[in-house]
Amino acid sequence: MVDALPDSVRYVKNGVSGKWWKAAKAYGQIHAGWHDVPDDLLRTANLDAIESLIRPPQFGYGTKGSATRDINALLTLIDHPSRHVWVTFQDGCMWWCTVSDQLEINSENATEERGHFWLSCVLPWSDRSLGRLRHLVTSELPGNVAMLEGFRGTVCEPGASKQILRIIRNETDADVAATNRARQSYVDAVAKLVAHLGAKDFEVLVDLILMRTGWARLAKLGGVTEGIDIEVENAAAGEIAFVQVKSSAGQKVLNDYVARFNERRGHYQKMIFAVHSPQEDLAPPISESVQIWTGKKIAELVVRLGLGEWVAKRF
Repeated sequence: MVDALPDSVRYVKNGVSGKWWKAAKAYGQIHAGWHDVPDDLLRTANLDAIESLIRPPQFGYGTKGSATRDINALLTLIDHPSRHVWVTFQDGCMWWCTVSDQLEINSENATEERGHFWLSCVLPWSDRSLGRLRHLVTSELPGNVAMLEGFRGTVCEPGASKQILRIIRNETDADVAATNRARQSYVDAVAKLVAHLGAKDFEVLVDLILMRTGWARLAKLGGVTEGIDIEVENAAAGEIAFVQVKSSAGQKVLNDYVARFNERRGHYQKMIFAVHSPQEDLAPPISESVQIWTGKKIAELVVRLGLGEWVAKRF
C-alpha cells in the first residue's frame, strides 16, 4: 500500500472553518464550493475556460491576485486530483485521504451541510498512519507540519510535503535514524560504566535518578549484605516506596524482598529493586507496584535524565 500512495501532497479545507467536514468524513469525500463556475466546466475540467473566468468582479474579490490564488486552488482540485495525497486538520488531528478524478456536482448547489461539488475518496479519510501504527494527533506532529493547520485558504502545497508523506508512510527520517543509533550506542556504553560503579556511587546514582523522577528520600532504613534499603516519597502522587539498592542479586533475593514488600503494603505503595549486575535474568512479579531496575534500565534512565557525565566522572 505504501507504493500505491502518490508522492505529492496537497492541503484542503472542506469549506470555511471546515463546515463541510462532517459530510466529507462521513461519506468519504472532499467538499468544495465555487458555485460561480458553470457546472459543465467543472464536470469537464475545462481548465482553459475556467482560467478565462479570472475577473475579480465576477468572483467578488478585491484584487486579481486573490482571485488568481482562488482559481488556482480550484484547478488543483479538478486537474487530476488523484495524483495527490490530500490532508486536512480537524478534531485535533491531521487527516489524509486519496481521491479519484471523478467530480460530482451537488444538484442543490452549496449548502451549509455540503459543498457545490465533491471528489470521492479512494482511500478514506484517516487520522492514522498506514497500518494504523501512529495516531496523527496535531500536538504530537513536528511544528512545521502542525503549523499547516493555520492556513486560511482552501488548497495549498505544504512546504513540509516530504515530511508529511514520511509520517503517513511510517518512514523514519535518515538523520533521526542516525540519532537513534547513536543514542543506543551511548546507552550501551553507559551500561558498561554503571556495571563497574562501586556500592556507594551506585547508591548515589539511584538517589539522583529517584530525585529527578519525583521521588525524595525519607530515610535510609539500614543496609543488608551488599545492599541498601531506602524509603522514598512522591509527594505529588501521594505515594511512599520501598527501594532496595544492590550491586548484584539473583532471583531468590528478589523474591525475598517482594515478600517483605507485600507484608508492608499498608505503608508502601511501590517497590523499586535496583541492581546493576544481576546474577541471572530476573523475573518480576505480575504487579505494576514492583519495578525492577537492572543495568539496561538504569542506563536508559541515566541518559534520559542527563546523568551520563556524572557517571563518567566516577572513573
